[in-house]
Amino acid sequence: MSKSITILLFFGLSRLLFAQQVDFYYNSNYPAKPIGGILDAEYLIASQMVYPSYELTNKEDAIVFISAKVLWNGEIETISSNIDSTSAFSKEAVRLVFLLDWKTDLIRKDKKIEPQQIKITFNPRKYSRIHRKRDNAPRTIGNSMVHAKSQLDKRIELIHYKSLNEYTRENIRYPALALQQTISGTVKVRFIIEKNGKASNFDVVQTTAGGCNEETIRLLKAVRWEPGMINNKPVRVRSEYSLSFVHPGNTYR
Repeated sequence: MSKSITILLFFGLSRLLFAQQVDFYYNSNYPAKPIGGILDAEYLIASQMVYPSYELTNKEDAIVFISAKVLWNGEIETISSNIDSTSAFSKEAVRLVFLLDWKTDLIRKDKKIEPQQIKITFNPRKYSRIHRKRDNAPRTIGNSMVHAKSQLDKRIELIHYKSLNEYTRENIRYPALALQQTISGTVKVRFIIEKNGKASNFDVVQTTAGGCNEETIRLLKAVRWEPGMINNKPVRVRSEYSLSFVHPGNTYR
């Protein structure tokens, strides 16, 4: 099986695994959009969801509609739920929406911004399947604020590797399409390292064709960090990484 097909299968299976956890309903001509797109939002919601323990034990399910007014700069101004705000399902759905990084869009700055609907599905069977595949449980302590590395008391560190470059050298799969088309280039991604050391909210700010963007995100999804700490508590941290793809037949630098 070629590597390009493998990458497509990876993202296809990810979609099947994480789909139906979240849906976006745009009732405005100028909706806010998650910074990494719908697939990334599905991945984030599924990978960071913490099913309420009592409801999971009793195999209770729920569909929660969150109404969020997201400003042009990506900040959430108002947020509400269609069910009792004190319910465990409602609290978790709101927490998950606050984890989403939203695009800054100057076009929306002077427009009338309406709240948009986000449906989050809690299904105990699907959650149990996803939970078994996790290598580190989500952490819900504290708020959703994202910090710069300079603010940390204890910096983020890779698990099992000295550096991200070492990790990518050992685990990269040069995309078959990029090999076939003699493609070289650099992919630059901004992202957030969650409190459990998993990356999320991938914003590809420098792209390279041939499957290189997808391969970079695959690598970042698979790696694990020791999370950044402030006052001995894990926090969310903004980071970025540039990965160069150098075709064997090229002299790209």
